[in-house]
Amino acid sequence: MNLSATSLLDRRLLMFTGKGGVGKTTLVAALACEAARRGRRPLIVELGHRASMEAVFEVDHIGYEPREVGRGVHAMNLDFDSALAEYFEEHIPVKRVARTVIRNKTLQKFFHAAPSVSEVATLNKLSALESERTATGGLRWDPIFVDLDATGHAIMLLNLPSVMDGLIGDGPMRRLVDGFSSLLTDPHRTILNLVTLPLELPAQETVELYQRLREHHDVELGVLFVNQVPSRPLGPAQAGMLDRLEHRAREFGIDTLVDDVAIARRAMRYHVNARSQINRMQRDIDMPMVELHNIASRVLNLDTIAEIGESTFALLDSGQQREETHVGAAPRR
Repeated sequence: MNLSATSLLDRRLLMFTGKGGVGKTTLVAALACEAARRGRRPLIVELGHRASMEAVFEVDHIGYEPREVGRGVHAMNLDFDSALAEYFEEHIPVKRVARTVIRNKTLQKFFHAAPSVSEVATLNKLSALESERTATGGLRWDPIFVDLDATGHAIMLLNLPSVMDGLIGDGPMRRLVDGFSSLLTDPHRTILNLVTLPLELPAQETVELYQRLREHHDVELGVLFVNQVPSRPLGPAQAGMLDRLEHRAREFGIDTLVDDVAIARRAMRYHVNARSQINRMQRDIDMPMVELHNIASRVLNLDTIAEIGESTFALLDSGQQREETHVGAAPRR
């Protein structure tokens, strides 16, 4: 199954998850830049207090209120305290009572510790953003890129409707949770993308996450982005010359060349291992796969990020998912 860039962008919520250090945040920023270049009005929602998007877009502060961060992209940080305060102000009719609850230190500690409270507040805000309209009735945000904290956070959000099912009866909370469930499981509105690396542990965790999502959740799965994919360091003919090259280097005492041969062999082993993990994920995960290769330069600026997004969407549009392509990869962040 292939998924074009247009069909991906036509969803309202594009969620991205993956373990820390796989380049998820940079990839989200890159795709949002390309969405804006294509005439969309993208909003990046970063969950938690990481402030990673501030570094990516080189801006001083991204808070709870959406702000423009560059190249037609808006971003916000959905922190728990602000989301909870907004939830109470919306659902407690008497504003003075709502403010009293929010400011109570004991209750704040309880809400931080209580199960599912964070997920309710988060989904309440995401639902509000998804339904937000402009003065002329158009969509204010199109689409919304959700940079989830990590794989565990994605599971907790998706688990919320089932967790709450046995705890609440009919009433406003039931209608609210049913609305969350409808949003998360509607394949035309929400899609969950996975981001990983071609290394044994991240690949294993991605396979396990995929299996768990398929067995226990109805969320639509989008694209599996494999970041930091190494290019083939040497062709077969070049690789076949390494033994003779090393022998000559030792014979003439050229230690630097001996070291270079060792580096080449390590690069070849790394490439073989990476291809092995990619093949494993292709076998075990039924999702369109996009491979993002390492970029030669380690300097990452907004121009480079935008190029990554353009190349990635061009690959999606070409229908070449699961094939090896030379696309600049987002560094680990």
